[in-house]
Order: sequence, then structure tokens, then C-alpha cells
Amino acid sequence: MPDLNIELIVIGDEVLLGHTQDTNSHWIAGALSGRGLRLRWMSVVGDKAGDMRHQIRRAWNRSEVVIITGGLGPTHDDITRPVIARFFNDELVPRSDLAKLITNRFALRGLTPPPGSERMAEFPSRAEPIPNQHGSAPGMHYQQDGKHLFALPGVPVEMRGMMEGYVLPRLESLRKGYFGFRIFRTAGIGESYLSRLIGDETDLAPVHLAYLPSIDQGVILRLSLSDDDESTVNGQLNKAADYVRGRVQDYIYAEDERSLEEVILTIMRAKKQTLAVAESCTGGLIAHRIVSVAGSSDVFERGLVTYSNRAKIELLGVNPAVLNEFGAVSRQVAEAMAEGARLKSGVDMAVSVTGIAGPSGGTPDKPVGLVWIALDDSRGTISEKYLFAGSRDSNRRRAAGAALTMLWKRVR
Repeated sequence: MPDLNIELIVIGDEVLLGHTQDTNSHWIAGALSGRGLRLRWMSVVGDKAGDMRHQIRRAWNRSEVVIITGGLGPTHDDITRPVIARFFNDELVPRSDLAKLITNRFALRGLTPPPGSERMAEFPSRAEPIPNQHGSAPGMHYQQDGKHLFALPGVPVEMRGMMEGYVLPRLESLRKGYFGFRIFRTAGIGESYLSRLIGDETDLAPVHLAYLPSIDQGVILRLSLSDDDESTVNGQLNKAADYVRGRVQDYIYAEDERSLEEVILTIMRAKKQTLAVAESCTGGLIAHRIVSVAGSSDVFERGLVTYSNRAKIELLGVNPAVLNEFGAVSRQVAEAMAEGARLKSGVDMAVSVTGIAGPSGGTPDKPVGLVWIALDDSRGTISEKYLFAGSRDSNRRRAAGAALTMLWKRVR
């Protein structure tokens, strides 16, 4: 079944130079797949007219839909509008209606349009303006030879508004078939072990299974299928999902977009449980992930970053003799940290982390990457030892993920 060929071009030197992280492509890909559509190609191009024309030409020749983000603003390096107009042998003409919209947009904020903003009202004569509810630069829609080109601003909130309000409804009406998927978010198991449990992928045919590992979010399993008929896709996906679920159920924490910390908070909230964390090498990463979830205050009472031995003693009540005998990175200290955090916070459960993130500080007995994680609740204290092999950043992120995994296993 031939899918609707959709191609995305991200424009901007700032992306190619690493000065700006491209979150637009990630969002667009997810928005499309959530509606039974998918990207076939994606590229990033700098702010050079020749490079932009080359990439647009290639995309237009092989795709039915081209989506472009970036370069629609008022500054001298925003050249997407004239480049696209030239590609379609079109011309830019002043649009009084667009100029009025731009003026009104600034007036709503008590401002007058800055010099150069009039360039955004110079619009290709044959293009359809895409309304911008969150900014000044209108988007563009060309329709020619049964194909469509949509040009959107690079500002994420503006791009998303145009995608949801204009582009996605039109693409759904053009859809030839249906692309569907199911996801399983797993924790506490590696990619190779999951593959061994699931077995031969041919048992899932015609559904395709993909393994998507990450440093700190576990492994995502994605089942996907394209077909002419939506009911056929859903039926096959449900059958494959039952197959996978039956083999790795113990490691699945979500079958939707929820993060591990969201799931943990949902469970603890339902049980009316409260939580505290005590962190050393992770420096607040666990607490950061927890409080990033809206409504976390129902469960999360406090987080303590006890980086030094003195902090562990003063804030958590860790016995100095235990620190002297076993060292800060040890099972005994991790357990004392978790117990101290729970008792001093008056919560139902506390988790702690202590380790050597690197790149220095390791010894033959306690190498870089060694981490101890402990959890304390009314049932007692448990702890686990990890030895991560990576950079300082990845070791800290892995440790935070492992701590949340331990917490999930305990609360579920």
C-alpha cells in the first residue's frame, strides 16, 4: 500500500551549527504518526538560497507533500519566502490584509511593528496564507500538480499552531491509506534481553517491531503497520500487541506517551503515598524529572542534594562512623541516606543515590561509574549496585533512570 509521501525540510544555520536544538521535526513526526500519517524523508538545510532551492527541488520531485520550517521572519537571513516564490516562478507582492494583521498583532502587545516587519507582508501571489495565531509571520501553502508545499515558521509554538489548525486537517483528507502503531515503554531490562524474550520477529508479521533504547528512559518497543484499511491495521496491531505483552509484561510500565515518573506518581497518588529523594552524584536529576510532571506536589514532598559527607551527616543523619568505614559510595551509606530521607521528611518512601560519575575520582576498588541506589519504606530498605560505563553526563542520567526504575518496581 503506497503511503502519502511526506517530506520535511528544516531550515536554519543555527541547527546545523548546533546552536539551536531542532525540536520541530520531533514534534511534527509525532503529530503525523498520531493521525495515521508518517514522514518518509527529513533533512536540515542552512540559510543559503542555492542549498535551499536544491533541497526543495529534490523534495518536490519525489514527494507529494513538502513541509518546510524556518526562515519566514523579518530579518535579512530569513529568505525562505523569496526562495520558495522563485522556485514556483512566482513573485512577492505587498498584501495590505497581511500588513494589517501584523500591525494588529504587535498592537495587542502595546508595540509598533519594528523596522523590517513589512517584509512579512510581502507574499507570493499564488500561495495561500496560513494564519498565525501565535506570531506575526504567516505561513504559506502552495498547491500545484496534485502536490502540496507548506512553509511554516521555525518558532515552535507558531509552527504547532499552524500544523494543528491548518496543515494536519488537510493532510488527513489526502491520506491514501493508514499508518498505525503501538508502543510499549519498558524499564529494568536491556534491548538484547527484550529481544530474547520476544523471540523471532517473523511471528509478528506483517507488523514491524522496532527497539528504541535510550540512556535514561528505558527501551521503547514500537509495533507499526501500513495498509489501505484502518480496521485491518488496528486488528493486526492488537494481535501483535497481545503477543508482545504476553512475553514482557513484567517490564512494561506504559503503553502510551507517559514517562516513568508520570506512572510512578499516578500509582503513588492512588495509594496516597508520599515521596522524598536524597541525591549525591545525580545532583537533583531525579527530583527534576519528578517535578517536571504537573501535579507532582500531591506526592513529592522534598528532594535533598547531599553532595558532601557533611551534608549527608547534617541533613540525612548518616552516621559519620559509617562514612569513615565504608566510604560515601557504598551500600551502607546509600541505605542510610534513604532511611534518613524518609524519617526526616516524614514520607512513606524515599530513594537515594550515591556514586562516582567521573571522569575522575575512581579507584581500583571503586571505579568511575560505580553507583549505589537504595529505597526505604515501611517494609524495609533495599539497595542495588550498578557499574555504568560512559561519560559523566550519561552516568548521572543512567543513575537517575535506575533509581526511578527501582521506585517503580516497589510501588507497582
